[in-house]
Amino acid sequence: MIVQLPFPSTRDPDEKLAAYYSDYDRLFRAAFPEYFIPQDGLWEMPLWVAHLTSLVRTAGLESQFCDLSKAPAETGTCFEQIHDTTAPGDLVLMSPLAQNFRLTLEVARLLEQAGRRVVLGGNMAPLADVGDVHLVHRGQLDAVLVGKLVQLADSGGELEKKVRRGKSDESISWAPDYRHLDGFRGQIPLLRLNASHGCLYQCSFCGDAWSQQLVMVDKNALSTEVDELAHRFPDTRLFYIGDKTFGQSKDAVRNLIEVFRDRAGYRFIVQTHVMQVRPWVIEAMHELGVVTVELGFESGDSQMLKRLNKLSRGLDDYTEKVRMLADSGLNVVLNVMGGLDEETEESHRQTVAWLYDNRSMLWLFNLYSFVPYPLVPDFAMLKDRIYNWDFADWREDALPVFQPKNMPPERSWELFMEKVDAAHDIVRAKVDQLALTPHAETNG
Repeated sequence: MIVQLPFPSTRDPDEKLAAYYSDYDRLFRAAFPEYFIPQDGLWEMPLWVAHLTSLVRTAGLESQFCDLSKAPAETGTCFEQIHDTTAPGDLVLMSPLAQNFRLTLEVARLLEQAGRRVVLGGNMAPLADVGDVHLVHRGQLDAVLVGKLVQLADSGGELEKKVRRGKSDESISWAPDYRHLDGFRGQIPLLRLNASHGCLYQCSFCGDAWSQQLVMVDKNALSTEVDELAHRFPDTRLFYIGDKTFGQSKDAVRNLIEVFRDRAGYRFIVQTHVMQVRPWVIEAMHELGVVTVELGFESGDSQMLKRLNKLSRGLDDYTEKVRMLADSGLNVVLNVMGGLDEETEESHRQTVAWLYDNRSMLWLFNLYSFVPYPLVPDFAMLKDRIYNWDFADWREDALPVFQPKNMPPERSWELFMEKVDAAHDIVRAKVDQLALTPHAETNG
């Protein structure tokens, strides 16, 4: 049984962030009129369910799906629904995030008592204590590991795939199976697609750096997945390319272009690293149909980012790369991060000044306050400085849960709010200009 648990809301959103994202939404939907924010469910399908469904089938097993994404975040309610659709001895597979991690452990304890065997995977799984669940999986899954998972479930414990850093010699030859996710038809504004998985960069604040490998998706598997998505979700024409770093693999980029070459009407959002912004990558983005590029910026302090293993050639080069993207007609969205362990008052000042200086080239900003998730490379170093172990508070839109190196957590949050103010000033001006542009909402 594959289970998608609900995501409990622990508090009302911060007023400043909510106001910012309201204007963000106005500007975003001017370019993507078809975009919408679901009011009573997930804004994106739980893609891990489709991947796991396919892997379980490839391993010669069958799966069912228990979708609790719209259920109350109550231990008893979740337990009863899973219990009533399973039998003693069944495997119950869950991939919790921070906000539902405590709920997951509470439900798991009741399921174990009822004779079910609970298997946890995902970003938070390493924080489960021995005895909390039957089996913890760390790392990436493949069909062989799923088979081993079932074997190990007889005795419990932990399963981890050891990998060698670099580009993998193996490729993903299977396509995700979306049969459990038909209920999301018409309920989601975009589809996520990967032509590769993992990342070779080692940014110490990144929750995806754990992968250590870049694994290609076979072109035939990619084509099969797109066929199924087009069949099951024919009205959704906006794709988010989930490759952590677009352009890190020329083969992955070429496969995307070839798979979509004869499929008209799709538009794409990609994410990449500043070191990957090169002429051939920008040309490939336009050939594919990319209209928006998300770029990890994090901070204007290049020396701080260097200490955090974020590769760059300095702020001047970053500015030039953003100019290349913007001049080619692409919308540039910066991922800006507050709450970093190394941040200082000066690095914050540099960040805000750079945002204002380059506002004409910047479209939108994704704003995050750093959270030391267990698969972040710096987790071991930061663990002893985590003072808030209430996982409901481990949020990118809330006060840091650890003690940063250079300032109190409260001051770190104040600086993050100043970044929010700067981003909102820039975006608000664009929204005001949009209101003065005739037919802006339909012309995009």
